[in-house]
Amino acid sequence: MPDSIRSGLSTRHSGLLVPAGLLGREVDLGTITVTREMIHAYAASVDDHDTLAGDCLSAPPTFFLSLRRGMTPEITLPPGSVSMYGGHDLIFHLAIRAGETYYIRARLADVYDKSGRSGLLTIIVREALAATLDGTPVVEIVERQIIRRTPVAADGAPDTQ
Repeated sequence: MPDSIRSGLSTRHSGLLVPAGLLGREVDLGTITVTREMIHAYAASVDDHDTLAGDCLSAPPTFFLSLRRGMTPEITLPPGSVSMYGGHDLIFHLAIRAGETYYIRARLADVYDKSGRSGLLTIIVREALAATLDGTPVVEIVERQIIRRTPVAADGAPDTQ
């Protein structure tokens, strides 16, 4: 871990300021009780005929994506930045079931710079977890957000070429 993170100082990655204490800190996203109606609505929205044909007591694997409350914790992007979704990995421990209550938390796991074809990129890695109220992991997600500075033309305007 870089000394700047260990010492509690803010760090900068390609113009992206990561506030002190944000990296690694868990954010409580609260609890949610999953209902059959929630599972049915999600299955209908993703055209999941298998789930819709059943009793909607068990959620399809990607249902967790609807519970994680977006890219949390947020980091303010600098002006002139472009943000892209960099994909995710899901780790399944148990099925999400109707009638069960789950505790959801997230954390900013890593921020690093990487060279890409379009120049320097900053990668933000977030992790989120849904667990039972007794702490048993149910589903984890590791997701990446890619930040790229918009090239600036000589006149100071964004370069759209």
